[in-house]
Amino acid sequence: MYNTLISMSYYYKSKSTYLLTLLLAGLLTLSCMTNIENIEGEEVQDVSFKLNVEPILKQYCVSCHGNVAGINLSSYDAVMSNIGTNWKENIVVPGDALNSGLYDVLLERPQFQLQQMPTGGPYLTGNEIEIIKSWINEGAKNN
Repeated sequence: MYNTLISMSYYYKSKSTYLLTLLLAGLLTLSCMTNIENIEGEEVQDVSFKLNVEPILKQYCVSCHGNVAGINLSSYDAVMSNIGTNWKENIVVPGDALNSGLYDVLLERPQFQLQQMPTGGPYLTGNEIEIIKSWINEGAKNN
């Protein structure tokens, strides 16, 4: 790689052009390696499991987590009775989204897992994540 960089420096007439090219290449590479999707959403209140949360789980999660992969997210009872590998009984901690595995895995950098869910995307929007967070923080009610 060093030889490539040296030979590239002969191609450019000035060091400033060469350094600017390296900087731009680095920035482009970095942007391709990160999840650019904005996960900040608008705050919501009075979230309904049936009307707001369940459709999100069905759209993004149930195809794998409906009995196949680890936890089951196919219904309210299934969500609330799960015992996960990483979170044990803390899949959903009513009133505490920050300590709930269901919320954690939706973040760009989960605390207890190597990757954001759903694996490989498409990922939930910021507003959808905020709905899950608010539902948990409001007590994770079956409403």
